[in-house]
Amino acid sequence: MEMLFSLWLPILVCTVALYLLSFVFWAVSPHHKPDVRKWSDEDGLLHFVRQSGAGPGQYMFPLIEQEDCKKPEAIERYKQGPWGMVVLWPAQPNMATNMIKTVLLFLIVSILVGHVGALTLAPGTAFGQVFHVIGLTAVLAYTTGGMLNEIWFTKPFRAKLMNLLDGVVYGVVTGLIFAWLWP
Repeated sequence: MEMLFSLWLPILVCTVALYLLSFVFWAVSPHHKPDVRKWSDEDGLLHFVRQSGAGPGQYMFPLIEQEDCKKPEAIERYKQGPWGMVVLWPAQPNMATNMIKTVLLFLIVSILVGHVGALTLAPGTAFGQVFHVIGLTAVLAYTTGGMLNEIWFTKPFRAKLMNLLDGVVYGVVTGLIFAWLWP
């Protein structure tokens, strides 16, 4: 535990650096702009959603319940498509809250990655070895967390690829910072 406490500086630097990097990725860099598109009849969609009375939640369509999955009309509805999901948020997104949650995520992952390092690497371990262990652990943390969800509730391939690349960059930066500041 003492070793983990000695990693407060790389944990803190990682948290700040990754937050700034995520800001660049999402607010400055154009590589995520194509990830979402405007609905062609947005006014009609908004009118429909408002009139439907649907509350916050995740909705799948067509949603065929288990007991209906063998009924011919359900099978036909499913075959005809389209298929998709709609997520309705409980309130207008709060940028300040989301920024705080982002910082907390980077902090928690940095602490956990530091913990793995503290368990496996001694003080004075060579830069390359620290980079390898910490960087690989961080790449795994930032790239695989949402993959299972993506298998079942997909995004367009390009959006998946950009998220994967972001995660690799976050992991490499984490590995470099910890290797640079390793006690």
